[in-house]
Amino acid sequence: MFTVIGVASTSVFIAGIAARTPVPLRASPQLSANLQDSQTEVWNRSDVFSNVPVSVRLLRGPIANFHTIDFLPGRGFAKPDLLVYWVAGAQIPADSLPDNARLLGAFVASKGYQLPQTDHTEGRVVLYSLADHEIVDWSKQISANATPKQ
Repeated sequence: MFTVIGVASTSVFIAGIAARTPVPLRASPQLSANLQDSQTEVWNRSDVFSNVPVSVRLLRGPIANFHTIDFLPGRGFAKPDLLVYWVAGAQIPADSLPDNARLLGAFVASKGYQLPQTDHTEGRVVLYSLADHEIVDWSKQISANATPKQ
């Protein structure tokens, strides 16, 4: 009985490992650092958010679909536990985070956030205050396919 259970559980374990879905491609920290060194600035705008004084910079990497976005907050901008989300597509701003919102990380000035690789090349950035449980601001529509400035 124990032999049968041992063989059966081992077979199920091996089948489960073989059938699992692949891990989504995400740049390793070393690769990410190398790619960020060779990025070109697509644009740098201060009118992306309407309610908060934050400048936004979009960068394009040397490989397809590697885009990063970083923020430079204005003087006096401070929000508790601020998180950055990416919402792909032409989502209309609402009072709550949509189901397709992807967490990019905690808001840190001048830190590059890698945009998720999706079918949509357009989307919006959402600044969400975890302490207040509210959306601080939605960005204007951002297109990752814009031409870099010369």
